[in-house]
Amino acid sequence: MARSHSFFSPAETASGTTLAELSLAMLLISILVGLSFPNIRHLNALAQSTLTLQRLSKAVESAKVSAISSGEIVTLCGSEDSRSCQGKWSEGVLSFIDRNGNRELDNIDQPLNWQSMKDIEGVISWKAFGNRQYLLMDPQGMMGTQNGSFTYCTEEADHSFAVQLVINRTARARMRRDLDPLDYCHN
Repeated sequence: MARSHSFFSPAETASGTTLAELSLAMLLISILVGLSFPNIRHLNALAQSTLTLQRLSKAVESAKVSAISSGEIVTLCGSEDSRSCQGKWSEGVLSFIDRNGNRELDNIDQPLNWQSMKDIEGVISWKAFGNRQYLLMDPQGMMGTQNGSFTYCTEEADHSFAVQLVINRTARARMRRDLDPLDYCHN
């Protein structure tokens, strides 16, 4: 009678994973990672829009406090170079005590703060009565008859994370997320 030969004795059995089991596990892991990726992008875009508006809100609040504490008019404007107002809010935000009231940073004026916004992944625009591209804070911390809103539009094609920072005449700000991006964001 022929005896079969085995590499393993009956008491010894091979244990481990087969190639099919390993392939199935890798497939499941890749599916889970693939499904979570859009959620990570969603959270990142949401955080970016919130942080951008918080930075703008702090700049407005800082200008208001400076106007009250100095007893002088403070101008807040978009600036790419920290030395002049060009209305480019996506580049940076400049605040200064505007001693001659011409809304430009001159030798007589006192620069207060410049915050770069070049690291954001979107566009910031300011819309106000009279299409003024600056905010003026009087010594009482008010914006006179001026109010308006900053709109932040993401670089995403659908602008689904567009948000606004609405600022009233008392320089109080509130965030607005219920926008129709097509009304506010234009590429």
